[in-house]
Amino acid sequence: MVETSSVAKDFPYFESLPNSLFQDNRARFIKNVKAKLGESLAPNGVALFKGYTEILKYNSDCPYPFVQEGNFYYLFGVNLPDCYGIIDFKNEEATLFIPKLENIYKIWMTVPTVEFCEKRFDIKTRYIEDLPSYLAEKSPEKIYINSGINTDSGVANLLPEEKHYLGYGLDKDSIYNILADTRVYKSEAEIDALRWATVITVEGHVQFMRKCKPGMRESQIETLFKSYCEYNYYCDRISPYIAICGCGNGAATLHYNDNDKILKDGETILCDLAHAVHHYTSDITSSFPVNGKFTQKQREIYEIVLKASREVQSIMKPGASWVDMHLLAERIILTGLRDLGLVSGDIEEMIEGRVGYIFMPHGLGHLIGVEVHEVGGYLEGITPERRQGPGLKNLRTARVLDNGITITVEPGLYFRDFLLDGEFGDDLKIDIKYLNREKIREYQQEISGVRIEDVVLVTQDGIENFSSGLPRTVEEIEACMRGEEWRK
Repeated sequence: MVETSSVAKDFPYFESLPNSLFQDNRARFIKNVKAKLGESLAPNGVALFKGYTEILKYNSDCPYPFVQEGNFYYLFGVNLPDCYGIIDFKNEEATLFIPKLENIYKIWMTVPTVEFCEKRFDIKTRYIEDLPSYLAEKSPEKIYINSGINTDSGVANLLPEEKHYLGYGLDKDSIYNILADTRVYKSEAEIDALRWATVITVEGHVQFMRKCKPGMRESQIETLFKSYCEYNYYCDRISPYIAICGCGNGAATLHYNDNDKILKDGETILCDLAHAVHHYTSDITSSFPVNGKFTQKQREIYEIVLKASREVQSIMKPGASWVDMHLLAERIILTGLRDLGLVSGDIEEMIEGRVGYIFMPHGLGHLIGVEVHEVGGYLEGITPERRQGPGLKNLRTARVLDNGITITVEPGLYFRDFLLDGEFGDDLKIDIKYLNREKIREYQQEISGVRIEDVVLVTQDGIENFSSGLPRTVEEIEACMRGEEWRK
């Protein structure tokens, strides 16, 4: 039986987010385009966007679950496949273009109409077949296309078909960075959606922590989370990312998603799962003992990571460098390991030699919003360039923090044999002389990986931690897993 949330009655977004959220997104984008391009903006220019297409599984007639392209959803709030959208910069208005399907399709599916979309999304709507006549009426001097490369994946975004802009002046270079940077800074409505997504995610984590016990499968942790969140807060059928539930050695694999092992007494488990509120997503990781009781060694490793998380969050504010935050987390982790005798030597020397990468081979966190790894991490002419070196080049952004940015804070500490043995590959050179391999093995037998991940909003004078409702200290986690109240 799925438990019922006592908070769900206050949840305002069961059906949808307000259309005003997307209208505001468009208004901020238009404002930023005009400010950045100035007189170079074509007087009668329009931007043409293509939504995502429904994709069939292999050669079958069954589609993959549809998820809208992030930029299109951000601007139009429409989760229908095969749509186009136009933003008219001069008149500051938007028009949605939808496929026109024959009535016979109504036998198999819900067929959206112009009338439905105008009422549902509060936006001017026409059929795609009217796109040529619309452009002929507008006669734009230039059509702006949102063309760019995602700096996390290295993959180019989806572009409109050439037939829709052939014969018009074209600009593929000007608006991608502007839109990505606009997405980085969240409106109050976006912040509320992200806050709710995280509140829901926190509740889901508490549910599986309280039910976790030896003998369960990792997949059952995932199922407990999904069933609770979707039963109580049905607003996103598709998880924002594949759940990570890794016990034992699986906890040391950053994006482990086999989720098929049996949980064993004495092991710890790392659980990275999140719910979304109509695409606006959370991203939380909890690490805890399967049997609800930390061993001394498990406690010591866990508390190093918790200290890194809390000290980083305590000094985050506008003007702080994200690279400096990452290096602070490394410094705390290496200091904690040295105190336990797992490494030895000068901390600053180890940081300079990138020894921290061996134990935390990922960046401290990432921007978050419509997508779990939100765009805008690296934008030419806007953000600092990507740093080089093990660990630093893994940072998903090198931004200086600013008011209105939402970002995850997720320090981790992992024991991976090939890294501990110096098997980095030809392009990495890190001296492992600082490592006490024998001592590390003693800890590795009881714990392989810890990550503590929170979603935070940078405010004028610090941060707001959206996931502060989670049990985080050893005492809080153990109380929660005993079914007791842990909140003070």
